[in-house]
Amino acid sequence: MNKVTTSILIVFLLIIGWIFYLTNIKQDSSLTVRYYSISELASELNDIQKVKVGGYIKPNSIEVSENDQLEVSFFVYQNDDSVKVYYYGIRPDLFKDDAEVVVSGSYNNNLISATELQTKCASRYEGDLKNIEKI
Repeated sequence: MNKVTTSILIVFLLIIGWIFYLTNIKQDSSLTVRYYSISELASELNDIQKVKVGGYIKPNSIEVSENDQLEVSFFVYQNDDSVKVYYYGIRPDLFKDDAEVVVSGSYNNNLISATELQTKCASRYEGDLKNIEKI
């Protein structure tokens, strides 16, 4: 074999080895977050370090702290199930009663301590997309 073929073979084997390491040997739980339903959380007995939940903000459940406007707690519901969420940070513009939200954080003692809060509202932008001419 010449030097070019040997070099290509070595690089190829290193890439295959690295892919095998990342997919089979290295088990990094910080890379994945499981998406739970609220009913699954209610039946969970253990604390969960990383959780993601989607649902709607329960009407009249938003409580903003009088001392710190960044501190808020509210309930997220799906069907008849709900869970309390505590969040400290800047809230999205569309954060209001019955808004669809996705919260990420940790779950313990029937409370989600959210580190990330997102609102969803695709219908807000649909009108703008209908007026775009096709090229």
